[in-house]
Amino acid sequence: MSKEPIKSKETKPKNANGEGSVFQIKSGKDKGKWIAQVAIGFYPLKKGQSKKRPKYKKVLCKSQPEAKRERKKMLKELENGIDLQGQANLTVGSWITTWMLLYRKNDIELTTWENDDRQINTHIIPELGHILLKDLTTDDIQGFYNKMMEDGSAAATVRKNHQILSMCLSQADENGKICRNPAKASKPPKLEDEDARAMTEEEMAIFLDGLTKIKGPFKTRGVWPVIFLTLLGTGLREGEVLSLRWSTVNLRKRTAKVLETLVRTKEKGLIFTDPKTKKSKREVPLPDEAAFAIRLHRINQAKFRLASGEKYQNQNLVFCTSKGTPIEPRGLIRAFHRIRDKAGLPKDLTVHSLRHTFATRLLEEGVSLKVVADLLGHEDISTTGNTYSHVHPKMKTAAANEINSLLKRKKASPKERMQQAKILL
Repeated sequence: MSKEPIKSKETKPKNANGEGSVFQIKSGKDKGKWIAQVAIGFYPLKKGQSKKRPKYKKVLCKSQPEAKRERKKMLKELENGIDLQGQANLTVGSWITTWMLLYRKNDIELTTWENDDRQINTHIIPELGHILLKDLTTDDIQGFYNKMMEDGSAAATVRKNHQILSMCLSQADENGKICRNPAKASKPPKLEDEDARAMTEEEMAIFLDGLTKIKGPFKTRGVWPVIFLTLLGTGLREGEVLSLRWSTVNLRKRTAKVLETLVRTKEKGLIFTDPKTKKSKREVPLPDEAAFAIRLHRINQAKFRLASGEKYQNQNLVFCTSKGTPIEPRGLIRAFHRIRDKAGLPKDLTVHSLRHTFATRLLEEGVSLKVVADLLGHEDISTTGNTYSHVHPKMKTAAANEINSLLKRKKASPKERMQQAKILL
């Protein structure tokens, strides 16, 4: 492409001071179009050269007014500290990878970092990774979200990718790699207000009955009945119940302290780490039924540990494998599915349904939202309110009865009725 300047009031810069120019292409396939260019630095000095040659950023435009606007835009970016030279070949994929390693990895838990990395490599890089960071637009991002929804991704997954992109591009903006964050103007899908799937009272009774029917010695039937009874009676998360140690459980006071959680990571395998939030570190009461089951379980565990001898790897865990090692969270999920299916319960019930059931039953019995939030370890009471915003028929009926008693008129005495009659006359 030949780029010969025509006579114009504006000329090419003689040095790399960022002044810039516009000129029209006189020949070739782009003949008649315009170039906007701004000096953004210098090429390295070569042997024999006495002066460095300036490096330009150039934009192809359809008209002279458009070229002038582009030049003005580039000059404004330079004035705001945007690194036009550094962004010339930087793709979204390259930057988001750099951002994850330099800015994100040491700021979050390993499990969160691995989950974010999986989202990036599964969704963001395949769709947006090839685009130059400087050229990424809000339309590109919105199209990406729309395609994810069309391909069947859940709204929560799309919003997770939006969160990652927003943070990544915000850092690029702060670093002067782009002039604004294009994700800010995008519209990720709203989360649907879905009811937390809790067991009904009938399903809860069937499930508890199913736990009592698990037969066999300690080694073969495992610890599942006690674990699931504890989950249902405390509202703990799966990783929290699997991280309980005997030093954190007080059966006399019927309490358990949540100080850590068990997670599986790709890099380190099973690890004990800090709970989800600061509020997740908490002390929860143990219902009598759960405390009694844990007490019997402790006796059985002690007998099995003595029988195993040196093969037993004692880590002081309340719930562990027959070898004393931590239980795989996936194993817990599979065990729940077996018990659920054998009891004939719906397949939309999950292990997390035990936590939802715990909270729902408490709210139905009139326990305050603040108390339930503290028991669940929610950082913010609004999280609890949003999750359990649905009102069950039992709660509706109770509320109606309560307001009815307030609205109900007291029966007037004969004397009061006579006074009312005089007023009406």
